Amino acid sequence: MKARPLKLPTKSLRAREEGKLLWNEARSVEKADFFTFGYEGRKSDEIFSALQSAGVQCVLDIRYTPVSMYRPELSKSNLRNRLAASGIEYVHIKEWGVPRDVRALAVESGTRVTIWDWYDKSVVHPNFNRNLHRFLNLGYPVAMMCVECDPTECHRHRIFIALEAQGLRGFDL
Repeated sequence: MKARPLKLPTKSLRAREEGKLLWNEARSVEKADFFTFGYEGRKSDEIFSALQSAGVQCVLDIRYTPVSMYRPELSKSNLRNRLAASGIEYVHIKEWGVPRDVRALAVESGTRVTIWDWYDKSVVHPNFNRNLHRFLNLGYPVAMMCVECDPTECHRHRIFIALEAQGLRGFDL
């Protein structure tokens, strides 16, 4: 029997917001070594305020394609310019994103596990299990950004887990 196609997002916005709160329950901004954030359902001013309050020096855009049809202010060039005006560096790391074909496999298989398996093997293992050089030599502290509100519905949580396994502490803004 063929798997039922995965509908994204898989939870209601309220459930995704609650998921984010649960993710951060035992974490704090003050003790964080790095940050992540999703822009879904948030105003741009709220995002920039959170970045500045946390003292973020560098935003890593880990979207495979850094374009937003519905939020043009968060597309690559516009975002870079706005961050620069706030004194925050912008770096896009395409290879830390999830390619369209991998997302399509998850939709077809009916589960995000397809993405997580690919991501752990192709991105996390080569970049975060031993070699943190690239990550640790960016403006510090770093905030990795993607779309999803709930980190557990986004590939950024795979990086988050790997960094915490290395002794760093994170917080999803």
